[in-house]
Amino acid sequence: MKTGLILEGGAIRGIFTAGVLDRLMENGIYLPYVIGVSAGGGNAMSYRSRQTGRTCRLMTAPKEESYYGLHQFWESKKIINLDKMCYEYPYKQFPFDFNTYFGSDIVTEYACTCCETGEAEYLSEPCDERRLLTICKATCSIPMLCEPVEFDGKHYLDGSIADSIPIERALEMGCDKVVIVLTKPEGNVAPTDYRKFKGVINAMYKDYPAFVEACMTRVERYEKNKQLMEKMQRDGTAYIIRPETTPVSKFEKDMKKVLDFYRHGYTLMDSRFIDFLKWNETIPVNI
Repeated sequence: MKTGLILEGGAIRGIFTAGVLDRLMENGIYLPYVIGVSAGGGNAMSYRSRQTGRTCRLMTAPKEESYYGLHQFWESKKIINLDKMCYEYPYKQFPFDFNTYFGSDIVTEYACTCCETGEAEYLSEPCDERRLLTICKATCSIPMLCEPVEFDGKHYLDGSIADSIPIERALEMGCDKVVIVLTKPEGNVAPTDYRKFKGVINAMYKDYPAFVEACMTRVERYEKNKQLMEKMQRDGTAYIIRPETTPVSKFEKDMKKVLDFYRHGYTLMDSRFIDFLKWNETIPVNI
């Protein structure tokens, strides 16, 4: 049996996932397959590189070092400076362990939305630092706030547009069970509805009609993923962990709230740890 790990996005809400993963890593639990979407991609990187606490530190950086917010806008004219997050942080403020990452046998993919086709593509990189960081930038590039990211002759944006919870991809990759970490509580699962911004989306991405259509059908795609997730949960083949408190906003500036949300993920995983092990007794653990 092969268990996969699926990490939803949600911008700063992804710090909940960081708390969950830090608790798993402390107990030596590394699943053989992980796929990250948007902010989940950053979490997937730190998980495979076995860097407990790195994502939390990155997301709670002091405002003068933060990759998002007004300070960043004054500095770079961008609300979200993904170049800083993806190409500067790993080498300076929050060093990334490329050696451990590339030496790992965990199959790791990042869901990105191809602008030319409007479909999800699942990118990975086994040895090149720059290509890996560019893939991470692509999956995190939020429509309307970020430019499409060029990679191998194509252009990509946020993976959550085409595949917010890539369960089908995990199954295609040989997983028969999946652990899904979500960043919003049950009953509060509606994704951003880009139909509300149809005029802006049409104007900004007029060269990518398939991507525009993907934005317009995002809610339906999410609902399909949600139905499959709930069916697998009933069947006992999906283990879902999600917040049980009010989540922070996508671009929360109150670092106390952000850290509290991280701690919520950590303590929730801690409280469910035995239940989690019982759900999948094949998971190796090094307590």
